[in-house]
Amino acid sequence: MAGAVLLLSACSGSDESRSTLLRVVRTLPGNEVVTGEESARDRKLLRDFQTNLRAVIPGLRIQPSLYSETSVLTDLQRQTNSGLGPDLVISDAQTIQTLFAARLLDPVPVTPEQRQAIPAELLARVSTSDGTITGLPVSQYIQMACYDKRKLKSAPKTLRDLAQQSSEGIIFGLTQNFENLYWSVGSYGAANALISSLRGETPTTQDVNQLVQWLTWLQAASFQQNVLFLNDQATLRQQLIKGNLHWISCWSSQLPQLREALKDNLGVGLLPAGPAGKATPVSRLQVWGLGHNSSHQQRLKSEELMQFIVLPWAQKTWALRYRTSYPVNPAAAQIINREIPGTQDLYLSTNQEDVHIGDEIRAALNQDPKLEQAMQFTLNDVIFGTETPSQAAATLSSELGPSS
Repeated sequence: MAGAVLLLSACSGSDESRSTLLRVVRTLPGNEVVTGEESARDRKLLRDFQTNLRAVIPGLRIQPSLYSETSVLTDLQRQTNSGLGPDLVISDAQTIQTLFAARLLDPVPVTPEQRQAIPAELLARVSTSDGTITGLPVSQYIQMACYDKRKLKSAPKTLRDLAQQSSEGIIFGLTQNFENLYWSVGSYGAANALISSLRGETPTTQDVNQLVQWLTWLQAASFQQNVLFLNDQATLRQQLIKGNLHWISCWSSQLPQLREALKDNLGVGLLPAGPAGKATPVSRLQVWGLGHNSSHQQRLKSEELMQFIVLPWAQKTWALRYRTSYPVNPAAAQIINREIPGTQDLYLSTNQEDVHIGDEIRAALNQDPKLEQAMQFTLNDVIFGTETPSQAAATLSSELGPSS
């Protein structure tokens, strides 16, 4: 290990006294377990990243660590209390908010240049109620459909197609989690009712009806023999790899694992539209947070790196190189839309009002985990059939309203 560190220092063009080591923690989403395979993939990714940074930030060295979201809070509390906490934490927006609330991260001093590079609605997803920025959005993971080409020639384009194919023996997999189900909200136009309640407004009768229609579809889908609701994305992926599922909702961050396992049999497509229009999944943000224990030099290098990583060139370069994430910088997104076939059809490129509503909903839930938990309980009741769609719509309006 020491030899590798010395080699990296020599290659960077700085001697040991001038180089800066950043301890970087990255988390896996949800309750996914850190495996040797995941750790090796993460180390390789960060080594490649470090190599590509040498010309821009000489002398920068990265020491990576990988944690599950379920353990990172406890582990970082112990490390930070002992003065050995990370300099950077890379995770999703909600986890960054949680770590910040636990006083394990420092506020991010967003520069005017960064505010120009990152849309305000994305910064809102990593803001506290008083406007403090808890982390910097760096990239967006996109939700899509992943399927086994041996079972399906193409992903179903509509929810009606999905229902038809499930009746013919194709097995579909979804998770109960609201973030993973949000794409179907757009298919039924149900977002207006949710956002109206969050804004303290009374949803219109039409908006409530569309919310009921979405919840009705959710319950009907859960009762279908070949539509399975599982606990988490890791289980969905494993079941697709094993052949027990033929189609799943997936995230672009998970494509490397699926490509390794399924190779040419992996199919990727858009999520199905519904009677109200295209699916509108909310993106999952990759966010960088600042740890407490950095030295002055480590903090300067961390902020320099965060300043660079949202510039159009960096955003374009890493998005095209790895093809697992979408830029947060709109200028880079325009380049990506021209370079990668099919991205011009993504909801992020076309349905801007729906995207903004999804970001606003996500921001509100990130700021209030108890609210999201209450909402999730209601969705579970619908999926398990213990509450009717109409009852659940009324419950959601109450939970999301200002009196909640």
